[in-house]
Amino acid sequence: MKPAICAPFDYETPLDRAIPMIRTAGFEVISIGGRPRHPDYTSAAGRKTIRKLVKSGGLDIESVHAPFPEGDRLFSLDEAERLESIRQCQAALDAAAELEGRTVVIHLIQPYGIPPGETRDRMVEAGRQSVEALADHAGSRGVKLALENGQRADYDAVLRDFLLEFKADHVGFCYDSGHENVQGTCFKILEEFGSRLLTVHIHDNLGSDTHLLPYEGNIDWAKFRRVFFSLSYSGHLLLESGLANSRFQEPERFLAEARERAERIINGSGIPTADPHQE
Repeated sequence: MKPAICAPFDYETPLDRAIPMIRTAGFEVISIGGRPRHPDYTSAAGRKTIRKLVKSGGLDIESVHAPFPEGDRLFSLDEAERLESIRQCQAALDAAAELEGRTVVIHLIQPYGIPPGETRDRMVEAGRQSVEALADHAGSRGVKLALENGQRADYDAVLRDFLLEFKADHVGFCYDSGHENVQGTCFKILEEFGSRLLTVHIHDNLGSDTHLLPYEGNIDWAKFRRVFFSLSYSGHLLLESGLANSRFQEPERFLAEARERAERIINGSGIPTADPHQE
């Protein structure tokens, strides 16, 4: 297991500048983020550029995030909108296959606030059909499809149903630590579906989804380690932390902190009870 980080840790930093900084910080593995124009993985020219930059940096791509919000309409009752969302997610699967990224992560954004009943049932069925289409496309491209947990119990209820339904080896779970911390349920869903884990999005917060570095928020990382390392997970520890809300605002310092904190989680040595950098 290696520390990994999302290449767009700062959407103000283009990939050609981010890659050298990421490599200097000691990372060998990255993911491609969910804004497909940063970097552009939707075009042949964009994918060629990504491949060149990644190769020159000596990096591997661990995963690709499906576009958001463009790919987050999988449950829409507007059929044209739903099909476009599927197309956007399929483009991410195609990019992952070409770029040798092993996994694509998708959101299951659902009709929050819509009570149980006919409308919600129809939307969940539309989402099921969308995930089925994406699972088939992933299988045909030799890529894995990871369904990510959310920030609400009604989201995760559908996630549970879908993970129980879609049992193919190439369909599984992306665990997002920050999302579960928003719900205050750490680490129940990780324990429940850890056997299906394909990748992780590791970040911290204080109860809202701010994508802080580990140890900048209130997640119990010692407890996380006990759960996480009891699983037979063969992937990397991917940080989905971002510069925007971190107290470390210089990109180089942020990346150095990210690497140090990822290593703390992986190695389990010197893990503080509080952030040692807190002033």
